[in-house]
Amino acid sequence: MASSDIAPITINDRQYRQIKEGQAIILAPYQKDLGKPKKDSAQAGQPRNNDEGNQAVFYNPIQQYNRDLSVLAILTHGESSVALKKQKHEKNVNRSRQKKAAKGKQGANAKTKNATEAGLVQASTTKPTDCVANSGAGDYGQTDGSGNPQTEVNGTEMSSRKRTADEAELNEGPGTIDWGRKRSRDGKIDAGADIEVQQLNPGAAGPHTSAAAAQDPSTDDADVAQHEVGTSEKRARPTPFTILDALSASGLRAVRYAKEIPFTTKVVANDMLPEAVQAIKLNIDHNNLKDTVFANLGDARQFMYSKSGNEALDGGPAYVHKFDVVDLDPYGSAAPFIDAALQAVADGGMLCVTCTDAGVWASNGYPEKAYALYSGIPLKGPHSHEAGLRLILHSIATTASKYSIAIEPLLSLSIDFYCRLFIRVHKSQQDVKLMAGTTMLVYNCDQGCQAWDTQLIARNQAKEAKNGEQFFKHGFAQAPSTDRFCDHCGTKTHLGGPMWAGPLHNPLFVQKILDRLPDLDKAVYGTTERMRGMLTVALEEESFDSSIIAKPGNQKSVPGQSNENTIAVIPRLEPQLISPSPLFFLPTYLAKVLSIPTPAEDPLRGAFLGLGYTCTRSHCKPGSFKTNAPWKVIWEVMREWARQKEASRIPRLFGEAEFEGKASVKKSSPGWNILKRMRNRKGDNLSVAKLREALLQKLGTGQNSDGVETVTDLQNILKSALYELEHPSTKASHAVIEPSTTHDRVNTDDHAADTSSTNDMNIVIPTKNGADHAVSDAHVPRTTGKCIIDAGGDPAELAIVFDAQLGRAFRESNGGKLVRYQINPRANWGPMVRAGTGSA
Repeated sequence: MASSDIAPITINDRQYRQIKEGQAIILAPYQKDLGKPKKDSAQAGQPRNNDEGNQAVFYNPIQQYNRDLSVLAILTHGESSVALKKQKHEKNVNRSRQKKAAKGKQGANAKTKNATEAGLVQASTTKPTDCVANSGAGDYGQTDGSGNPQTEVNGTEMSSRKRTADEAELNEGPGTIDWGRKRSRDGKIDAGADIEVQQLNPGAAGPHTSAAAAQDPSTDDADVAQHEVGTSEKRARPTPFTILDALSASGLRAVRYAKEIPFTTKVVANDMLPEAVQAIKLNIDHNNLKDTVFANLGDARQFMYSKSGNEALDGGPAYVHKFDVVDLDPYGSAAPFIDAALQAVADGGMLCVTCTDAGVWASNGYPEKAYALYSGIPLKGPHSHEAGLRLILHSIATTASKYSIAIEPLLSLSIDFYCRLFIRVHKSQQDVKLMAGTTMLVYNCDQGCQAWDTQLIARNQAKEAKNGEQFFKHGFAQAPSTDRFCDHCGTKTHLGGPMWAGPLHNPLFVQKILDRLPDLDKAVYGTTERMRGMLTVALEEESFDSSIIAKPGNQKSVPGQSNENTIAVIPRLEPQLISPSPLFFLPTYLAKVLSIPTPAEDPLRGAFLGLGYTCTRSHCKPGSFKTNAPWKVIWEVMREWARQKEASRIPRLFGEAEFEGKASVKKSSPGWNILKRMRNRKGDNLSVAKLREALLQKLGTGQNSDGVETVTDLQNILKSALYELEHPSTKASHAVIEPSTTHDRVNTDDHAADTSSTNDMNIVIPTKNGADHAVSDAHVPRTTGKCIIDAGGDPAELAIVFDAQLGRAFRESNGGKLVRYQINPRANWGPMVRAGTGSA
């Protein structure tokens, strides 16, 4: 945690408390208590530590976790961004070399032909006196005896022509880039810009050759080469990586970014309060960062909007046209700053967004305010925080789409009272067209059983062109996807959204941050354990097939590109992806609906894994489950838990008579409607109720009955009923099972020891677009349970086993017990107004 044990310092007759966080030290001024003196108060009128009471410069120790995580996220993204820039530069240099080689070959052939023709002409027309008059050494700009420009220097041919910036880049190595040349509007080097240069054949004097070397042929070539290298190093600059701290306050974030991200070239710390800007400048000087961090006084939106348009030719040392990272950490909502931030971030850059108004986007108290800020309606229920994340992501995506910018969430976390989003932006008109197909509405049973159903507002259908490339056909979505009453408990549902339906995280980005944690100094990063816990669970949440991610190790190497740059690049997820488990559920809430004790986590997780579904934790809530199982399977698992583990409570739930008498579950309540579908209660299969209803209908005693006209019809009906009782139907044959092959065989792991006889089979599930998808989750044992449901089977036919060992093994393989929630930064920490009487 942050340390305040450093001795106070006095600057300009004012005392400051030094606060060390990370590698930064900021100065927090003391100020006197301006309130009325309290009776018998030893602190009345005395200087107060600004850690208590009113603060001259705001410092919140509870958000050190936010700042630690931001440093590592920007560091990870920055390595990828710098590697991409180097790859692009190396590609341009290689292309320029190829062009020059081709032009040089053509020019050499032309010069040979011209020289042959000129020699023949000179041999027949030149006089001996002319040869003597035109011989000898000379400098640039000299003329021959006839007043014509000289074409030779020391016997070497000289030519003057224009060449492009791509050719000029050949003077530099692939690791550094000369960023001072003429640039286009987007800040890139203009490859078509003409640059006047003198081109000499080998051995001639040039811009980097001294006059003595030009006149003295004996000059050492090594000295000339060393002079050229030194000049090139002075001209070359490191690959730029710039950060904007738009709402900087004390400048703590800006200082930490500059000191803890080694390749950062420039950080701009902006604030609209003159007092805050003075504090920023003071902290910049105190940390010796005058050449890296620059303070700016102004409105953040106005400053960011100024980056839209052409690049200034001479903006001064603090000028940056487009930033690689824009950090927004306001009080309350970041919605008013999103549009402006998109104007200031570069293509491929990252937005870091904090919204502290969780009472708006993660509750049901202010739907009108949430719609005004985020263009969507939040959800009521335990999953409201994850729905809030998707609400904010949708708002940012729709704002960006107006400028043909697509977003890619790298990491999205709900933390304490706020959310923190790290979003990579891509300038791509084609990706923006996919946004409607990755946006969903939610039908939420918030007053009943807490189930939900989703509805995409458009469809993205993948097609293959004649040349083999993939393209998408966009169409309308069929609606509605569900009834206005809940399919499970019969309670009316409410509408939420629209919200983001894609993944919340990029797994490779999260994994790269996790790989850094073991090497961190915990004295510098005091929240390391919590970062490990949150990131581990975040990595669990997104379990995609490896085919949708181009992993760095599998990327094809490009000639001339360094392998180090290729590995550092974080590949992008496919933009059309839909999250298979968009929201989580809490078993405690489901148990409350059924009036049974909460199931243990490991057996419950083992049941879903045994059926072939994924089952992970969510970072938003403790005890939460995320699964791609449909809600009819979730409720069947809960009913089976009540039947197998709480059998002694079943008579009390329904009363002694079937669905009659005094029961702990009120009749027609959501729990009643769910539990009455329980199978094998008291040894009788509940399918008898369905069979009786069908039998009465066939016999002609029910509504909409078919009637019985002959004795043969009656016999057939009764025989059919008896057969159904003696031979319960199974629909396992609906599952498509094919022998596995070497390229699509399902992987297994150590904790899948109880896998059934389908171990040598590959389960193929038909997807919505008609293509077959092989279940290949390494953490899920192979089973036909998921296939039965996907083929339209009845959940009551599933063999549900509450395997605690399987669930425990999965949990331990993903980190076991983790620290995910805030630890007080110091003793008696609390709201500032209540902590004023505490010790310093």
